[in-house]
Amino acid sequence: MEESEQNNLFTTFQQSIESIIKEKRVNPKNEKLLNKFNARVIIGLQIEEDYYFWVNLIANEGIFSLGKGKFDDYDLELRAAPEDLVFFMNGENSVLNMVLKNNVFGYKKLRFSKGSTGKRNLGILLKLSKILVLD
Repeated sequence: MEESEQNNLFTTFQQSIESIIKEKRVNPKNEKLLNKFNARVIIGLQIEEDYYFWVNLIANEGIFSLGKGKFDDYDLELRAAPEDLVFFMNGENSVLNMVLKNNVFGYKKLRFSKGSTGKRNLGILLKLSKILVLD
């Protein structure tokens, strides 16, 4: 994958997440969830069968930042194809659909692994799904 394609993918993904969080902040009932969510998540966007473009999401007391790359200390690792994540974020695919069905590469649409601490952190996955999915 070329550098310009990686930049376009990252920018699109970043803008999608920022717009979802901005829209969630409009509703006062989401404010507590957004402000109390603290996590370091790495997301592998599966571009080809054996190639992942890694981005990281850091949430700390209501401040969300997205960056390129993978880091050593994280709470949760997610892997998914970009198109599956888009359908997940706009509400077309549920968490169950993402965890049970396969993507175009033959893997589960959403795969998650333990964090660097060795904990599974399913609570972070469930909270992240509430944050990233449009109502």
